[in-house]
Amino acid sequence: MPSLTECPECAAKEVVIEMKFDANTKHFICKKCGLFATREQVSDIRYRLNKREKTREDKHDEYRDWWTASKKDKQG
Repeated sequence: MPSLTECPECAAKEVVIEMKFDANTKHFICKKCGLFATREQVSDIRYRLNKREKTREDKHDEYRDWWTASKKDKQG
C-alpha cells in the first residue's frame, strides 16, 4: 500500500490534498500543485510555512474572506 501524506503547499492554501509516494524515486508527488519532494523536503516546507509571519497580502486575503462570508458564518 502506498504511503500518503498531506501536501504542505496545498495545506497552506487551506486545501487538503494527499500526496502519493513514488517508491521508484522515493519522492512524494502532489497531483494538484505538482510538488515533487522527498520526505525531508516536505518536512522543511512545512516548517518554513509554519514559521513565516503573515504578510500584508495574507491579512488582506483573510479580510476579504471574512467580508464575503455570509452573515450567518460571521456570527457563528
